[in-house]
Amino acid sequence: MIDKEFKRKLVEIALPVTIQSLMQSSLGLIDQIMIGSLGSACIAGIGLAGKFGSLFSVTVAAIVTAAGILISQYRGAKNDKGVSDSFFLPLYLSLLLVLVFSSLSLFVPGQIMALYSGDSETIAKASVYLRWRAAGYLPSVISIFVSTLLRNMNRAKLPAVAGVAAIITNTLLNWLLIFGIGPFPRMEESGAAIATVASQLVEMLIVLVLFVREKRRQGLYLKPALRFSTDFVKNAAAILAPILLGEFLWSLGENMYAVIYGHLGTEPCAAMTLMYPIQGIAIGALCGVSSAAGIIVGNSLGADDEEKAWSQAVSFVRLTVAAGIIIALAVCALSPLYVRLFNVAPDTRAITVRILIAFALVFTAKVFNMVVGGGVLQAGGQTKFMTAVNIIGTWGFGVPLGFVTAYVLKLPIWWVYFILSLEEYVRLAISVWLLNSRRWMKNVAV
Repeated sequence: MIDKEFKRKLVEIALPVTIQSLMQSSLGLIDQIMIGSLGSACIAGIGLAGKFGSLFSVTVAAIVTAAGILISQYRGAKNDKGVSDSFFLPLYLSLLLVLVFSSLSLFVPGQIMALYSGDSETIAKASVYLRWRAAGYLPSVISIFVSTLLRNMNRAKLPAVAGVAAIITNTLLNWLLIFGIGPFPRMEESGAAIATVASQLVEMLIVLVLFVREKRRQGLYLKPALRFSTDFVKNAAAILAPILLGEFLWSLGENMYAVIYGHLGTEPCAAMTLMYPIQGIAIGALCGVSSAAGIIVGNSLGADDEEKAWSQAVSFVRLTVAAGIIIALAVCALSPLYVRLFNVAPDTRAITVRILIAFALVFTAKVFNMVVGGGVLQAGGQTKFMTAVNIIGTWGFGVPLGFVTAYVLKLPIWWVYFILSLEEYVRLAISVWLLNSRRWMKNVAV
């Protein structure tokens, strides 16, 4: 039975995050509709460049996940110094990643994108997009860190406000710069990248202003530090290192999937790219639940209330499975209508529908792993175990199956995607076993 306090916290944390995620995913859909009129090479190029960018985003998100676990438990234990250090140490690490990825995107974009595709036109368009996007790494890091802190301050609505402003900015600038409306030049893929970077800057500025106001209101202790206690660093490293390694390897695996898709041809790759926005919307619908799971369960564990944490975990499992099934059915039903939004060849639309059906078949397992594996289990500090699960799923099953189905069996792209995605069920089975064992319920803030 879900109590009123749980419902209140779930809505308070999950709803704003979900709305923000859905808006961001909808923005991706708008981008694809606009870019879709530029041809398959442009669609495929931007999609592949986005995959490389996701290697940065997922790695930073892993660091932020670890920071969120530490912050939620230190707040539960009412340890202000722990909260402050849990914010700044991961932030410094993320800034190093900004330097690395910005340099790669600016100076060797062509060499990077040649790994993803053999089509010269696709590589050229992807390189242009990637070079412009380099300017967005820093503001995106600042936004995601400050937003995480705001959510742990029970002010999850504030990042959503910034997200709305970012979406409006991106949509307007996309229209003006991609097509060259009015006095603006027609910039196509460059315009799409510039619009995205501008929206990230807007989001960062708004989030910072709202955070400064809220920090004063709540009297939050937050002091930059250049030195951290040995015990804190050990505790943070025990949480951070496995998540960072696991998520990086998982994202690297996703990039290997993109390499596979990219070498199957421009049209199949374009179809896969068209699938990403609807995938983002479907997953975004439960993204807030995942954030809430980590914070709510983490607070209970930090307060040494294991029974409450277990009850909350079970509630998250039921909610995730039910919502996953409903959303998967909706994707299947709406996929033929969805592909009509794009000005692409009929064959590309047909391939996209089949890929979306394959996605729907693995969706419930995918979001279970996101909410339960990435939220509930990691809230108890089970980062090493979940890292092993992610590595086994992606590299033990997904990547090998992808290469075999694509290059040995030479199956169509929708079969390649479906078979390699079955690794989600491998991770689900292991996560269920750990959840039922209750070994994950630990207070990491002591």
